[in-house]
Amino acid sequence: MKCDVLVIGAGPAGSVAALYSAKHGLNTVLIEKDNRIGARTNTRIDSSPDFGLTEIINELGLKTENLVYNSKWHSPFGSSFTLHSKTGEYYFKRGSAPDSFECSTAYNSMKSCCELILDAKIKSVSINKKRRSINEVMISQSSNKIMIKPKIIIDATGENSPFLRFLRITKREYKKGEIFGMTGKDFVSPDASEIYFDAALIKGGYFYLVTGKNGISSAAVVLDSAKMQKTADKYFYEYLRRNRAVAEKIRYVDHSFYGKTNLFTLPEHVNKNVLFAGDAAGLIDPLMGYGMLPAIVSGYYAAKYSVEALEKGDYEMLKKYEWEVRKRFNRRMSYAFRRIFESLDNKDLDMLIKMANELEDRTDVDDLMVHPSIGGVFHALNVFFDNLPGSGRLLAKGFKGIFI
Repeated sequence: MKCDVLVIGAGPAGSVAALYSAKHGLNTVLIEKDNRIGARTNTRIDSSPDFGLTEIINELGLKTENLVYNSKWHSPFGSSFTLHSKTGEYYFKRGSAPDSFECSTAYNSMKSCCELILDAKIKSVSINKKRRSINEVMISQSSNKIMIKPKIIIDATGENSPFLRFLRITKREYKKGEIFGMTGKDFVSPDASEIYFDAALIKGGYFYLVTGKNGISSAAVVLDSAKMQKTADKYFYEYLRRNRAVAEKIRYVDHSFYGKTNLFTLPEHVNKNVLFAGDAAGLIDPLMGYGMLPAIVSGYYAAKYSVEALEKGDYEMLKKYEWEVRKRFNRRMSYAFRRIFESLDNKDLDMLIKMANELEDRTDVDDLMVHPSIGGVFHALNVFFDNLPGSGRLLAKGFKGIFI
């Protein structure tokens, strides 16, 4: 079997890459190792900020569950701050249901003549010794063996990509994360996400609640594996036991879900004719653990530059994908903010919420973060000096996280 593009992995990144490739006329094959799409993800709502997502969502007609502009942050001592942002936050339904993001996207790719092969296990690859590119991929489907000869491969297999091993690419591991939660109906209002911080109960993590327009809701605890002393589900139930007001919101539950991820970096995201996308590229946000944004964006651009390379007959154009990934996912500051976040105790978290409220009374916090002005910085300095010495302690931790 010959094809222009072989997309491996039918998760968010792979399904987006397959849809773009097929819509632009490439002979596209999408393979998935499980016997159904989304089989390893129980239904849940994932969220990601809109940093370039709207254009891609509109262009490809991608399915979303909600777009909210409000996010409510809760301190461990009961205070809260609501950020009214001009940058929206998209919700996506994940899992194996026909209307999930990955299933609906893969289905739309098939309507554009993409061939989907399920239950496909990679057995071996053949590497062109002269070009050092992969020109054949052998897969097995039950008792059948299928040889695929692609011009370009988009690897969206996830963090345990076999192509890193085939191509002898070493990833630099940073840390591991886990998530456990519940999906049900109407946990919170659909017009805002809610995030709860507690350095004592969830060190290096947070608890969140989100609801789609149709009422589907998810509540979950996001954890740093290195700081865990018990299983993720026990952290979830312990948090609810200690926070009855939050627990009362989670009434109509359908099922639980669990997931884990590995944060890492790659020395390169393009190797000859192989492009790494989504979790296979190690693009998950280190600070909050957002995965949908990098999955959708990387899948889109991997396919975009594959189309350009094949249309112009110039594989050197694939290097533009490397440049795009590095430009859009420069995560140095995210890692620095992650270190700062991990250093905060509950007093620090409460101080941040208090200062955010005071600053919001004087200026637009969202506008200050996006478009700093002399007046806005002046108000921020006033809030800082009004809250000494606590604010000074936060500043010291900030400098330590960034420069040490």
